[in-house]
Amino acid sequence: MIRPWAALPIRHAFAGAALASLLACTTATPTETPGVDRLGATAVRYRGPQIEAVVSYRAATLGLGDDWLFLDVAVTGSGRDSVEVNRDKVAVQLPSGEVVPLASQHEFGEAYPQLAAVIERANIAAEPLDYWAGRRDASLAFLTAPGEGLAMTSEWVNDQVVYQGRLYFFLPAGVQPGRYQLRIDLTESKVRIPFRLGTGQGS
Repeated sequence: MIRPWAALPIRHAFAGAALASLLACTTATPTETPGVDRLGATAVRYRGPQIEAVVSYRAATLGLGDDWLFLDVAVTGSGRDSVEVNRDKVAVQLPSGEVVPLASQHEFGEAYPQLAAVIERANIAAEPLDYWAGRRDASLAFLTAPGEGLAMTSEWVNDQVVYQGRLYFFLPAGVQPGRYQLRIDLTESKVRIPFRLGTGQGS
């Protein structure tokens, strides 16, 4: 069965590439947003006071016009103290300015049969996200395929573990070109990670 997140298979398949990217971190390009660097054509890295994250929007670039926006993410802590990342505090801001929350498990489960082929395409196109050598791997399972286990309402992250998974957002008007922003509200900070789909991709 196709999993809604591709973290573990992708991580192992591209471990060497991820390590090479880590060692070549000087190739990261700063963006106009403080704390956000561009990692190639379709990924950005965020460094904040509570968490660090890498967001790949490669699957989203393949899904322009689709009803669902896919974002592959890796999240870890900035320090040893654990920080709660709550699924209800995850959203994406659209080019129109509208803020759309992460899909519910019910929404995702209902749509999963129609999404299976698109998820497989996203799995094939996925890129390595683990840029933190020596940290324990874990799955970010905010949304799970039917029969694949329980969806988590939150995860606690620190600088010992990296959670990887896929975020799904239902967009009835379709995924449009333009500037987006992944938003994660934490207890003491607000994470804002911009990215652009379509012409002139970047952040």
